Amino acid sequence: MAERNVVVVDRHGRIVIPKRVRKIFKTNRFEIDVKKEKIELMPIKSLDELFGSLPELDLKQIKKEHEEEVRHEHFGR
Repeated sequence: MAERNVVVVDRHGRIVIPKRVRKIFKTNRFEIDVKKEKIELMPIKSLDELFGSLPELDLKQIKKEHEEEVRHEHFGR
């Protein structure tokens, strides 16, 4: 059976995921899915996890290009 944890939402809407839970997923990015009466967090794998086994990919360049795209989308730069 899955372990249940109680967390508190602070006045800024933030919650703290317990360390023992964070260690399981090894990521700091989660997709949030709001259903009728519950909220689900699904871990998003890092680029290192997704591409770590393919040495011909330039991971640093991929990260740089991604960060530039995100900046452009959010800030128009």
